[in-house]
Amino acid sequence: MSIFDPETVGFVRLHDFQFMGGIDVYEYRNHPVVDGAHDFLRLNIYLSKDGDFITIWNGLLEPMGAEAQFELPEPLKTFSFHEAYCETLFRGYIEQQEDATTILSALRLNSARYSGPQVLSGAPHDLRCEIISSSARQDRS
Repeated sequence: MSIFDPETVGFVRLHDFQFMGGIDVYEYRNHPVVDGAHDFLRLNIYLSKDGDFITIWNGLLEPMGAEAQFELPEPLKTFSFHEAYCETLFRGYIEQQEDATTILSALRLNSARYSGPQVLSGAPHDLRCEIISSSARQDRS
């Protein structure tokens, strides 16, 4: 049995972003734009790994990072980027590669539901979530 490594199941470690405490974060490599650089406005499938404790979510890498890039009008000051754009898919311990394969298969990350990365744009009064085209490259951080 081998130890779980997210990079062997389609994730790429973000080389320029970690959560506090040195927790590694990975993004699902389902598009050419996913290259290991973080983008606070990109919605995708992410995985954090704190030892054997794994969290997998669909949405923004860090909702507060996205929120900080938009100047929302007063009526939207209570808008929650976390509630609107983040869905937890899994939280728990994954020690072995075999367990990860079973869990990720059950999540069906390659299904039409998760059609690929999207990006938030259009502030302050026209917040939009758009699918990233297959030829798009982003130069945001």
